[in-house]
Amino acid sequence: MRNQEEFFPDQSEAPGDDMADAANDPLAEQQPAEEGGLSWQELVESFEEQAVTDDPMVQLVQEYKEAIKARDEAEDKYLRAAAEFANARRRAELRADHEVRAAREYILTSFLPVVDDLARALLAVPAGDETQSWSNGFSLIQRKLDGILERQGVTTIEAEGQLFDPAQHQAVIMEEVEGVASGTVVQELQKGYLLDGRVLRPSMVKVAQ
Repeated sequence: MRNQEEFFPDQSEAPGDDMADAANDPLAEQQPAEEGGLSWQELVESFEEQAVTDDPMVQLVQEYKEAIKARDEAEDKYLRAAAEFANARRRAELRADHEVRAAREYILTSFLPVVDDLARALLAVPAGDETQSWSNGFSLIQRKLDGILERQGVTTIEAEGQLFDPAQHQAVIMEEVEGVASGTVVQELQKGYLLDGRVLRPSMVKVAQ
């Protein structure tokens, strides 16, 4: 049977001695694990972080969060664009309505002097000539003009006997009238008209003082 010296002729090189020296060395645990300077604890933490990063579930959760964020940003941009478009369309509609009404007012107002002249002509018809053919022709023209204005939303303003309304009446003459309360319209000098309920032309009136 071979003795220990045959396997370990030099006792200084026995492996048990090296292991014992390493175990008894208090500085062995503090030596860096590699030349880069990382300790064993830092290496373990690095491996754990890498393992978490490489986990498919973690990657899926991260991608899901990024997708939610992208969706919210896209939705916010869409809502802002939709609101801006709605506001722009509303402004365009209001501008178009204003332009259409202004055009209607201009055209219809141009007819009113003709209506006034025709009404004065009929008032000047001599007594007894109301049944003449020319007088009937003027009356027919007046009815047609009134029908056209009515279909376009034009109505007359009530004046005589009404309290003076500065929004609808224009006072041309003011004088004391016996038996009539102050501020009452006693005579309509020129007929006024409304367009869709708004003043197209105010009535010219005489008001009791």
